[in-house]
Parts: sequence; structure tokens; C-alpha cells
Amino acid sequence: MTLRLAKSDDVDRVMEIVKSVIPAMHKAGNYQWGADYPTAEVFLNDVKNGSLYVYEEESVIKGCIVADENHAYAYDDIPWELARIDCLATHRLAISPNFQGQGLAQKIIQGIIDVGKERGYLGIHTDTSLENKPMQYLFEKLGFEFKGQLNLDDNLDDWYVAYEIVF
Repeated sequence: MTLRLAKSDDVDRVMEIVKSVIPAMHKAGNYQWGADYPTAEVFLNDVKNGSLYVYEEESVIKGCIVADENHAYAYDDIPWELARIDCLATHRLAISPNFQGQGLAQKIIQGIIDVGKERGYLGIHTDTSLENKPMQYLFEKLGFEFKGQLNLDDNLDDWYVAYEIVF
């Protein structure tokens, strides 16, 4: 098992995973992703920036995550313990439905925690849709602390929850 930086050749598989998780997200009332986001162009830009990671076992990409320094402007209203400059921000975690329920999301997040520590960060800031209860549970299980609610787009009915972990 390996969490590694993605290459541009990995983006097609990442998009397969993303497209395969969207129906279950929508069924759960989570409309964070759809036909227009995230796109292959978004992920190619992540590859270019060295921020897209893929989780691979036996040469099969089973999941992905983005870890970078791009904190949403809405994060300014959250009472973080740590400043932005001291933290990675995570985005776009996805696990192929074929491999869900095997603890891979936990392994991926733990891997990004390790990356953050190795790179000298003091913690991670992240968010997820208010409807994404499994992700909220996982963050809390891994020691992330709930820090508040925020709105990331023009839809004022579309709320997210922010989490922080301090290493």
C-alpha cells in the first residue's frame, strides 16, 4: 500500500473514482460534487502543483486526496488554533466504491498527517459537507477537532463543517 504523489497519467483513474462516488453522495443529500466539479482540469492542476496524492495497492489506484496550502477565504471566519501558514489544507478525498469500507480513507488521512509532519507543518485544516456524516465521524475518530460551520459558495443553504488537527 502506498500513498504517493500523483502523475498526470493517474488523472483518468482519479476521474473514474470521482464519477463513481457522486451518485452515492447525492443519494445521501451531499451535492458537494457533480457534473461540473471536480473536473480533470482541476486534478491536472493539482498534479502540476504537487498536491494530488493517490492511494495505490497492487498497482490499483483506490483513492485520492489533495493536500496543499490553499485555504478557502471562508476559513478566515473559523476560530482555528493554528494559523494558515502552519497548516496543510485537504480537499477532494475520494475512495472507489469497490474499495469502501476497508479503512482506506483512514489510511489516506493518516498518510497526509505524516506528510504534513515530514514537511514541517503543525497541523491540518479541512472541511466537509454538513451532510457528509461519515467523513465527520472519521475526522473526529482521527483526532480532528470540530471548529465551526462555513459557507464556501454562493448557495447560502449549502453549509460545510470545519475541522483541525494539531500534531
